[in-house]
Order: sequence, then C-alpha cells, then structure tokens
Amino acid sequence: MFQLLLSIYTACPVYPWLGGVWSWEAVVVKSSVFARSGSSAELSCSYSTHAAQGFTLEWRYAAPGSPAFQAKRVLYYNGHLYWVDSWESRMALVQNPPTSGVASVKILSVQPSDAGLYICDVTNPNDWSGSGQGLVNLTVLVPPSVPDCQLSGSTYMGNDVTLTCKSSQGVPAPIYSWSREKGAAPLPPTSMVEDQRSGSLMLTNLTAAFTGTYTCRASNDLGEAACNGDTAAVVGGVLMGVFLVVLLIMAVVIYLCCCYRKRAHQHTEKNELRWV
Repeated sequence: MFQLLLSIYTACPVYPWLGGVWSWEAVVVKSSVFARSGSSAELSCSYSTHAAQGFTLEWRYAAPGSPAFQAKRVLYYNGHLYWVDSWESRMALVQNPPTSGVASVKILSVQPSDAGLYICDVTNPNDWSGSGQGLVNLTVLVPPSVPDCQLSGSTYMGNDVTLTCKSSQGVPAPIYSWSREKGAAPLPPTSMVEDQRSGSLMLTNLTAAFTGTYTCRASNDLGEAACNGDTAAVVGGVLMGVFLVVLLIMAVVIYLCCCYRKRAHQHTEKNELRWV
C-alpha cells in the first residue's frame, strides 16, 4: 500500500502555487516569469530524458486570454533548429543544441506583446516516460503610459462633474491619484469622491471654489506619468453659471424698467387727455 501511494504522488504535477516550479512528468519549468519591458527574460525548461534518434523540442506561444491548444509554434528542433516567423531575431536557446537536458530559451528584448503563455514540449519516442510539457506564464512589467484626462458632466454651479484618468499601458495596474495646484484652498471632503483604481474623481455641488488645475498621476512600481484635467471647462462652467445669473438679474431689471416707463408714459397721456 505504501509503494502504491508513493507512486501516485510522484506522478502528480507540482503546481505553481506550491513553490513556483511546475513539472509534468520529466519536464520542469519555472511557471511564472516577470520581466521589465526592454530587458531580457529567460524561460526556464529542463528535462531528464536522454536525447536520441527522434528527439524533438518545441516551444509554442499563446497570447493572453487564448487557450493553450491554440498556441502557435515558435521553435522546433529535431536535429536541426527551426524558428517560426521573426522569433529567431529576438529569441535564443540557452543551450544550443538543446540535447543535454536544458531546453530553456531567452527573449532578448521583451515587449508588452510578448506577455502570455509559453509551452515547452519535449518528445522522445525512445523514452515516452521522459516526454512531457511545461507551461510558463510570462508577465511583462510596464510603467504607466501618459494617462488620458477627461471631464464628463455639465459644469454649471450646483452641478456634479466627474474627472477621469486612464493609462492605456501599465503592468502592474497603475494606481491613480488626483491633486490640485499648490496653494489652492482645500475643498470639503464631502464634495469629492476619488477612486484610485479606476482613476475617477467626482466633484459635487460645484461652486467658484472648485476652479483651478487638477492633476492626475498614474503610478506603479516601475514609474509614474501625469496629465491635467480639463479645468478650463470647470472654471468656464462655474463662471458661465455666474454670468447666466447676472444676465437673468439684468433681464429682470430691464423688464421692470420697461414696465415702469410704459406705465409712466400711459399715466402722462391720461393726464394730458384730462387737461384737454
């Protein structure tokens, strides 16, 4: 019974969350690889079978979100090395030829488009127990790109508006923070709702105190980038609200003046008729 349980255990894979190394039978890989954009990244893969006649090594790649069975061939070795598409200029074998237990490859200059799942497939017809696959997930770390700042909502006094900030690139996902220019009077905390994950800043019940420059910063472990909100629209909206109020008051005053003059004129005409 003990020997049976032991054989079942050793045949099972070692999962990534148990130590970062994934193995299926005789193939062992490092399951998760992180590399900064522009740097090199080594995708580790080793095997224990002895390379003989018919031995083949294949690397395949699947973009993020694609299932493993749709992975496309990158490299194929069966006595001769074959690269697919443009991978030869960007990838190299760590051991060439890969016939001494090391099937690792190195990406020379990692780009964000290289992120995804890589499959190391070793096949030896003379030793099927030494054949197998290993899966490597490559994450490309990217500093935040310059975010896009936008404003939504009608910027009149008393209204609510939302400033949004979003970077098109950034791994890990950026954290967003909003700030005003130095020296600006602080706004009531109850008038601002900020979401650092989505990059939104809601301003409620606009008044003249909200005028100014709003800056959004997107940051992660690799760097930060910033953009300014469309504060002119906020300022213009608030001033437009004040302007409209002034116009309304002026219109009422003009109307009352016209009414007064008209009544005065009518009163004068009546007095003249009576005199005649």
